[in-house]
Parts: sequence; C-alpha cells; structure tokens
Amino acid sequence: MNARAARQLLRAYRPSGEDDDERDVAAALKVAAKTPELESSFRNQLAFDRAIAAKLETALPDDLATSLEEVARRLEKKPGRKFSLRDPAILAVGLAFVMLVGLIGWMVMGSVASVQQAVEIAQAGDKAGPDQFKEVDMPAGALTDWFVVQEFEGFSVPHGLESAPAIGARVFKYDDLPVAVAAIGKPKSLWYAFDANSFGVSIHPGEWKIVDYGQLSARRAVAVTRLGDMAFMIVLRGGGRAELQKYIDSLPHAP
Repeated sequence: MNARAARQLLRAYRPSGEDDDERDVAAALKVAAKTPELESSFRNQLAFDRAIAAKLETALPDDLATSLEEVARRLEKKPGRKFSLRDPAILAVGLAFVMLVGLIGWMVMGSVASVQQAVEIAQAGDKAGPDQFKEVDMPAGALTDWFVVQEFEGFSVPHGLESAPAIGARVFKYDDLPVAVAAIGKPKSLWYAFDANSFGVSIHPGEWKIVDYGQLSARRAVAVTRLGDMAFMIVLRGGGRAELQKYIDSLPHAP
C-alpha cells in the first residue's frame, strides 16, 4: 500500500481503534508510521475527531432526545397534517437545528485551534538539547524570580505543583514571542508558560485540555490550562495521554 492509498483509507478511521485489526487499516497505519507528513496529518485528524466527539457528548442538553420524541408524538396525533418544507413549524425546527450545529462547530473549532497552538510550541521545545537549559535546583514555585532575571515575567504553576523539583530552565522564542520552560525532575516532564492572549489560547482558568501529538511510534501528549493571562502546559517524558490524564486527575483543586 502506498501513502496515497493509506491517506484515503485513514480519512475514515475511527478514533476508538475498533478497526485496527482489519488488514487494510493495519497496513495503512504502518505506512503512516513510516511517512512523517502522513503521520502528522493523521495525528491532527485524530485530535480533531476526538475533540468533536467530546464536545458532542457535553454540548447537547440531556433532555433533548426526550423533547424531540414528545414533539414527534404530538405531530402524529394531529390528523391530516402532511410534511411540507413550506410548513412554518418544519422551517423553524430546521433553522434551529442548523443554528445548533453551527454553534457546536464554532465551539469545537475554537477549542481545537487553541490546543494546536500549544502543540506547536511543544514540538518546537522538543528539539532542545540538555545544553540549552541552565541548571537550577529549586522548587518550581520559586522559579518566578529566576525567569524575571531572564526577562520573562509572569511564570507561575498551578496549585499543588509549587514543590515539584526543577532541575533546569530556559527561555526561547516562538514566533518572536517568549516561552518559559522548566525541566522537572519528578515526574520527568517539561512545563511551559507563555502569554495566552498572544497565542490565542482561550481555555478557561482551571480547565485542562489534553491532546496527543508526535509520531505513532513515539506518541506524546500535552495538557494545557490557563493561569490568569498565562497559558501553562505540561509534557510528560516517557508517557502518553493515559499517563498525563492520570497525573492531571491527581492534582489538588485550587482552594
């Protein structure tokens, strides 16, 4: 199977993985793993599909199906009523449905775009070698003043992470904007901080968004939240989405 055929097949891939055992799907996944461009677009596709599914699970009212069934029963009881696209009631229902779908689509696209900005920063940060970090030995919560000396203001960490051991730190530019990075000893991870507004991050404070990235053979994940005007991001070393989600779930809630 060539890359073109694999791309066509993977466009219909179900993120649940229930098709992975099928011969053609397995072959397409192997081709994607060996083709960086295809693998990257496939990972973005999966992130988008999962975000859509998550939004659909939470965006629709719980009683929507019950309400629609009740409307259908009422219409069935009315004698002589025929379906017509000119019927004002039908037009109203159709217009409401289109508006609802459009609203959900707008919400999802905005959410995914925000997370994708963070993923791009993480990918740029992954290219840094150990020699690009300055050695530090202090709790992560004490790095605020250290970063000020490096001409980066506003670094902070979420509640409960202040005592994590920082062993290295650096500031780099992404799209000519400063990004602060702390290397954490336990758990082994990189913590990023950057201006949320400058990068278009619209996550609500206290909310975490997690998304996969990287090649199929070396998947990683980022977890992004917002602290005031700053976006805060965690990338675990040697762990994927499941490990990162478990770590985020273990964090104490802010008082």
